Amino acid sequence: MVLRGSKKVECNISSGVGRWIQELAWRDFYTGVLCHYPRVSMGRPYHERYSEVVWEDHQVRRDSATSHEHHEDVDGEMLQRWKEGKTGVPIVDATMRCIREMGWVHNRARMIAAMYLTKDLMIDWRVGERVCRCYLLTYNFFFNGFFSILCKTSLMAI
Repeated sequence: MVLRGSKKVECNISSGVGRWIQELAWRDFYTGVLCHYPRVSMGRPYHERYSEVVWEDHQVRRDSATSHEHHEDVDGEMLQRWKEGKTGVPIVDATMRCIREMGWVHNRARMIAAMYLTKDLMIDWRVGERVCRCYLLTYNFFFNGFFSILCKTSLMAI
């Protein structure tokens, strides 16, 4: 193949072609996971042994001022701080602010914020997935919907 006077196409990971092939491979990998384990699209973990994880209660029950019988659950302080980018952990805060303000952030930053939510705050990964679904312009189930994988609580759990 002749391309710009060259007889070969650069397909290493640092080239545009190589990066594109890698993205296609990841897309196909996650498509295969979804086909063989459809429960991951329904908020279930890939490894069922992780379905029994006891997460922190991230909501606070607040009495409504209009009725004594109605209660409204609101986000707890730590979850609210995580969502607003005010945890006190600079990279987590920058990531969450970037997600909220720009609707995009690098995948590695997403992973750091996701792992902080689940490993440090012990808040259910599905809560984080809902937040990302609301704010990320690039939200796509095959890339972002596997939030449990981002935070290492499912398929690639360590």
